[in-house]
Amino acid sequence: MQKPQRRIYAIFFLFAFGLGSMLSRLADIQENLQIEEGLLGVALMCSSFGLLVFLTVGAPLVDRLGNKRTFILANSAMIALYVLVAGLNIYGLMIATIFLAGMAVGAMEISINVEADRLEASTGRRIMSRCHGFWSFGFFAAALLGGIMRQFDVVPLVHMLIVLPIVVGGTLFVTLGREMAPEKPDEDKDHGVKFARPTPYILTLCAVSVGALIAEGAGIDWSVIYIRDTFEIAEFVESSSLIAFTLVMAITRFYADPVIERFGAVIMARGSLFVTMLGVTLVGIAPNFGLAILGFMLLGAGSSIIYPLAVSAAARQKDRASSINVASLAQTAFLVFFIGPALLGFVAESFDIRVALMTPLPLLALGLLFAGSLDERRFAGKAESTNI
Repeated sequence: MQKPQRRIYAIFFLFAFGLGSMLSRLADIQENLQIEEGLLGVALMCSSFGLLVFLTVGAPLVDRLGNKRTFILANSAMIALYVLVAGLNIYGLMIATIFLAGMAVGAMEISINVEADRLEASTGRRIMSRCHGFWSFGFFAAALLGGIMRQFDVVPLVHMLIVLPIVVGGTLFVTLGREMAPEKPDEDKDHGVKFARPTPYILTLCAVSVGALIAEGAGIDWSVIYIRDTFEIAEFVESSSLIAFTLVMAITRFYADPVIERFGAVIMARGSLFVTMLGVTLVGIAPNFGLAILGFMLLGAGSSIIYPLAVSAAARQKDRASSINVASLAQTAFLVFFIGPALLGFVAESFDIRVALMTPLPLLALGLLFAGSLDERRFAGKAESTNI
């Protein structure tokens, strides 16, 4: 892998592949532990809490270790802990283990986005959306493998033991003996900041991305249930909504960067938010299966680049170290991503799943209002526009 951006593409893919592999077996892990959905939800909240703890206080540690060491240690620790999660039959130990795994996820979230930002600065090429596209492909690959493993009754522990050498070996292959991107010339890693407290500008970026993140989480968690509960259709076709959503999202992210370079982040963000609103509305009112699938495809395409654009803007802000700003944005992003779909579940239970999936509309309108904050002219030394 000679081009430096290919290394970070691989890291994004491997990170998502490991995370998605565990998530694809949650139902079987629940059965192994013999717990109800509520206790499984508590376990997932513990994972989110571990992630948020690291995002809040862990950025200085990532700066000291460097991105290469963080990739190796955090990705390896994450997948090793998920092996334990898959094999444990004691709920209390599972809670502690998944909390630690959440901290490893937080370390990866900071380091991969900071590395992508440094590569953008050093190569003069926008790659953030494509990086997140590889994350989507990794998650999709994990979901496919998980489905195959479940089809052939492979237990979660064996599944995760198969994934372990892929993630660890792949991470070592693309990092050892290879140079990471250089720090940006104006990058200051101290600024006296130890906690990733969101600044007013970071809160503005959260306003831009919160609606898209809730819509994305809803598409991942609720699309299959929506199809099942809304239309009379064969069971094996129900998952087509999730497949359409994730594939369109991955493909859009993969090809978005040159288009963003041509038209600018603000125009692309506003266009993407508008497409997301169209997708959400179409899903909410679709009279038949075909239009519902089209709605999920629009939803996947529209929501795909909003968070990567916000990450790039946070990393380019010069008030603090890039790792602090990325961690600060990620706190809110992951909190919304994990909690938002659960809140939509209460809306669906109280009203209707169509109403629940249309809930992000006001927040998407809020994103349109604040999209101007992505204007690249506010950042000194932005990357030159050039194709990948």
